[in-house]
Amino acid sequence: MRWDRIEQGWKHITHRVCARWDLLSEAEVRAMNGRREALAQAIIKHYKLPADQVEWQISTWQNSYSDYWLYEEHTSTA
Repeated sequence: MRWDRIEQGWKHITHRVCARWDLLSEAEVRAMNGRREALAQAIIKHYKLPADQVEWQISTWQNSYSDYWLYEEHTSTA
């Protein structure tokens, strides 16, 4: 999935980001507003991982992203 789709739906998938990287607070993730670089920097800071490993984690997570996540969130709050 393209990052722009993730960025557009960021407020609806914040909980999924927090579930994947549980050392990140929900407020911190919300404040990122879908900026990939902000996510990478936060992961590096909290998990003390090298940038290439963080990039691999984000890319892997991004590739598992589905538009269904947005649909699921909208229907569960309606």
